Amino acid sequence: MTSERAVVDVAKIEELVGQVRGVMAVRVVQDEQGQIDELHIVGSPGRSAKQMVRAVESLLYVRGGVRVDHRKISLVQIAETSMPPALLRVQLIAVEARSDALPPEVRVSLGVGARRFEGCGRPRGAHDNSGEWLAAYAAAHALDEVIGAYGQLHVENIQRQAFGGLQVYLAHLTLTIDDSMETLLGVSVVRDDAQIAVARAVLDAVNRRLQRLLSEGKSALSS
Repeated sequence: MTSERAVVDVAKIEELVGQVRGVMAVRVVQDEQGQIDELHIVGSPGRSAKQMVRAVESLLYVRGGVRVDHRKISLVQIAETSMPPALLRVQLIAVEARSDALPPEVRVSLGVGARRFEGCGRPRGAHDNSGEWLAAYAAAHALDEVIGAYGQLHVENIQRQAFGGLQVYLAHLTLTIDDSMETLLGVSVVRDDAQIAVARAVLDAVNRRLQRLLSEGKSALSS
C-alpha cells in the first residue's frame, strides 16, 4: 500500500533556500505530482558550489522536512554587482491594518527576491497617528530590516495632494548613514487604498538609493 506525498509548498521552499548565505535568487519547478523537479539557484561566488548545495539540502531537510537530490539543484554563481537591477528591487507584498490591536497597528511586508521583510507601524506619542502615517512607519521599519546596520530611515512627512486629475501621496524621508544624512523623496498614485499608496511612496523614495546599498552587499541580504 502506498501513500501519496504531500504537494510541496513552493513559497516555503523558496523562503527557506533564500536564507542560505550567498543565495541571491531561487526558483522551484514542480513535477506533475507537485514535488520538486528542479531547483534553480543564483548565488554569490563567496562560497564553493558544493558548500552551497549541501547547505541547501540540509536546510530543506532539517527545517522543511523535504529531501532533494543534489542532482535536481542547479546553481549559478555570479558577482552580486552584476545582477540585473530588477532582481535587486524591493517589492511591496502586503499592507495589513489591524484596527482590533491595542494600540492599532499597520504591518507592511516587503520582498527582495526570495527574502521577506516585515515592518510594524504603531502610534508615536503626539505624532499624526492616522492609518496612513502608521503605514509609512511600517514601510520604513521594513526597509530598515532590509538595510540592516548600514543605515536608518526616518519618516519626516507624508502628504496627500492633487496632481492634475490624480490624487498622489508624497513621502519625505531621511536616511542616516554613519554621520551623514540624505533626503529622500517618493511619490505614489492613490488608487483604491490610501495606506498602500503611502507604503508605495515610501518605497519609491528609498528604492533608488537602496539599489546601491543592495548592490554593495552591505545590507541584511548579505548576512
